[in-house]
Amino acid sequence: MKTRKVFFVSFILICLIPILLVAQDISVHEFIGKPKSDVIKQYGNPAHQDNSNPEMMCMFYQTKTLRMIFVSNKEGVYQSEATANYDTEAKARSVFENILKNSRAEGFAVDSISVNDFQLHKIGVKADLQLTENKISKNFDVSIKAHKSEE
Repeated sequence: MKTRKVFFVSFILICLIPILLVAQDISVHEFIGKPKSDVIKQYGNPAHQDNSNPEMMCMFYQTKTLRMIFVSNKEGVYQSEATANYDTEAKARSVFENILKNSRAEGFAVDSISVNDFQLHKIGVKADLQLTENKISKNFDVSIKAHKSEE
């Protein structure tokens, strides 16, 4: 019985640690064009996976405050999306600003639509980054949606 408990706890920790370690990292746009194995290396095994259509293989990751989706085919990831939830605007703004800074360093051009809405792009990738307030929960969401582009 003790062996089962140890195995169960070990299993849970192994599955959750990769997600918890990178909980603040929602730079999913950096995986566009890369193999889905790179996503698994970064975030661990997904919570759910749908491989029923080889042209649209989906991987889903989710915690209480983070949701990520990656869509790929045999050529690599062609669409990704992430939303992280924060209890203060300061925390959300810090993550938002870090994504902008790191994206510029990775060669993305950044266009501002508004203070809380930016478009990121470089050859082969387009992304939208937003910071929004949930008026009901009084929490703040940082979300990014990216897709492969022909430009």
